[in-house]
Amino acid sequence: MIYLLKFFYSWLLPPACFVVALAWLGWRLWRRSRRLAGVAWAVALLLYAAAVPPVSEWLLRGLEYRIPPAAVAGSDVIVVLGGGTVKDVPTPAGWSGQLHDAAAQRLLAAYALHRQTGLPLLVSGGEVFAEYGREALIMRDILVSFGMSPAKIILEDRSLNTTENARFTAPILRERGWRHPLLVTSAFHMPRSVAEFQRAGIGVAPYPAGFYTSRRYHGTLLDVVPSGSALRGTSIALKEYLGLAALAVR
Repeated sequence: MIYLLKFFYSWLLPPACFVVALAWLGWRLWRRSRRLAGVAWAVALLLYAAAVPPVSEWLLRGLEYRIPPAAVAGSDVIVVLGGGTVKDVPTPAGWSGQLHDAAAQRLLAAYALHRQTGLPLLVSGGEVFAEYGREALIMRDILVSFGMSPAKIILEDRSLNTTENARFTAPILRERGWRHPLLVTSAFHMPRSVAEFQRAGIGVAPYPAGFYTSRRYHGTLLDVVPSGSALRGTSIALKEYLGLAALAVR
């Protein structure tokens, strides 16, 4: 019963209700202008396709499982990339910053690897917008609150995107003599990150974290209903594919 309730009320929420509204608009326009009706139905179809889990997961899975995790042995430093923060929020340590979901998954994976290996962590991320805070500093504060020694944390706090993550991290690695970095970032973000580090002259051992998809698709009745989370997943995936295409022509 609970699944039927979820199925029906999901159509009342965006983006599903927008798909219904566009389909209804197309039906209303059919007698006045078949061209406008066709446009409304085409937009409804595109929105529906972008916002259903099968499409979203298919796009994300093509990124997340492209590069498998490398062996941890032989690495001499862990590099973790920022992925979104917000500052001036209540935390157990007081008013400080916190990580968005993808960034939190990255940092948790990096910290677990540190606990396993004892390797230092190089955290990379600057202040993209003033309200976000400086990502590397927020990540450092969280790691210290976990009990990690500040001496084991190295900051790169200038980068504003993935290209700069690689560009500004590369000289730090060279100065400290680290030749075998273990790169931690979101699984969907790993293909573009590896490519950017290669362009910066740094070979990395990839360790993808924060998977949005399972290796195999497991569908449910609700997967035919457009959802905000699926639309967000499609947006994330398309951004990465566009970034990879831009890298190919740079």
